[in-house]
Amino acid sequence: MLIERTDWSYDLDKCLLEWELIQSRLGGVLWSDAEGFINQTSLQHSNKFVNNPYQDGVGSIIRTDNVTSDFVILNEGYEDTVFADVIRDTGGVRARIMIRQMHTTYSVHYDKTPRYHMALITNPDAYFIFPTLNEIIHIPADGFVYEVDTTIPHSFVNCGEDRTHLVISKRSS
Repeated sequence: MLIERTDWSYDLDKCLLEWELIQSRLGGVLWSDAEGFINQTSLQHSNKFVNNPYQDGVGSIIRTDNVTSDFVILNEGYEDTVFADVIRDTGGVRARIMIRQMHTTYSVHYDKTPRYHMALITNPDAYFIFPTLNEIIHIPADGFVYEVDTTIPHSFVNCGEDRTHLVISKRSS
């Protein structure tokens, strides 16, 4: 199983509306280009003191003394939202909303744990690529959460318009 649709499904219109309201209410606090991570914002922060909890879990956590399982505290701006429901339902950690800009790609990499992905806004030309398995897979914006085995070398390519997605790390057993 590289990518498998789970049974968790949410009202996509509600997700998008709540996402717009969160952006409107929190604005610049969500995004920071201080370390070059202007396209990621954290829904959860670590149990350590942080200056901006909305930037605590972005980028590579290799740059910190944290581990994925440290990012369990829901940020205030997401309380009582569908995003809190998704995190609770999946039992996941280190939830982030990420925007992959048009015509961009990630380098091939692998993660320590599988990830849950839920596309909020996507296009038909946005793909996960698993080069060692010769697989290319698209996740639609259909309200479902998909489990992705990101422990296998993979990349993501966005050949179309900007893509916005919720990413949650699967809690280690």
